[in-house]
Amino acid sequence: MNQEKLEKYELQGSFHTLTVKTTGLIENGNKEFREVIKSNSNTDGETTTTINLNKINGDLFTFQEFQDTFEMLRNSMGLDHYRFLRADFRLDNYDGSHYQDFAKLNKYLISAMALTYEVKNCYKTDGLFSQNQLSIAIKNDYFQLENYDRNAKSKNTENHQEPAQARLEERTMAKEFRRNYGDASGADGMEILKQEFTEKWLERWEKALENLDAVGERYNEELERIYTEGKGAFPVRFRTLTDFLIQYQDCIFSQKQLINLLERFPEVGNPKERAKSHKKRYGIEYISKKDARSAVDEIKRATLHYFEGQKGVQTVPFLENEQQ
Repeated sequence: MNQEKLEKYELQGSFHTLTVKTTGLIENGNKEFREVIKSNSNTDGETTTTINLNKINGDLFTFQEFQDTFEMLRNSMGLDHYRFLRADFRLDNYDGSHYQDFAKLNKYLISAMALTYEVKNCYKTDGLFSQNQLSIAIKNDYFQLENYDRNAKSKNTENHQEPAQARLEERTMAKEFRRNYGDASGADGMEILKQEFTEKWLERWEKALENLDAVGERYNEELERIYTEGKGAFPVRFRTLTDFLIQYQDCIFSQKQLINLLERFPEVGNPKERAKSHKKRYGIEYISKKDARSAVDEIKRATLHYFEGQKGVQTVPFLENEQQ
């Protein structure tokens, strides 16, 4: 990947939403807090509450601010006893070209995470008419990870207040909270959140980096199948192997992977020379392990900055006088 481009892979971390379960009904509380929660009373006498604290006075860009605001909400709404069902931590960028520029890099990272933890529910969403990629997500019972075009979503929902243009979101689910922390909550709640996202998630990313070679192998298995099944198809899907490689270039992350793929086709006489020529003639973008390492380092930096940064610190270059 072009290093000047990679330097623009910058993220701002903060919590998006938090979902908790409490015993009994939640009190009405102050108006400002009622507007940031959505509660559903269950038949077992418990209430599930999804909270977006950023809707009170704008985005909270330090964990200290988040804790202070959550404590005010707890006091106002009577959230004395609760347990976590889900926590969504967002890593945002505010540049309009960021999502498309780094879609392949994030796809590489998310694919590594999916293989590392054997996630089965993995999918990509494209715009019906535009054909532009809108999101890539992996989900299991314990965690979710999604990279999506936040600007496109904001346009669809007519959200003119959201400044983020691209979002990489880590989500921890109820089973993961229960497995690692039991039913601990209350005074321990904020420490649980900090541990989950500064330790558990960063461990996941480190383990995912160890499986980058496996990502290439997995994609090549599917690319070989697609090419074998489609090369003689009618209507024609691609005329030549070169057409095929261009069409699926976002699934090829390195020269090593491309060579391995070409070795699977008997008609390719010299896979190494073919890969070298293809890069020179058509400019396929490669992502090295060093590039992936750099991206994970930025995820780590943005995460730790949020949890360990000083109250009131904001590093986001908001776009003034511009509707998002």
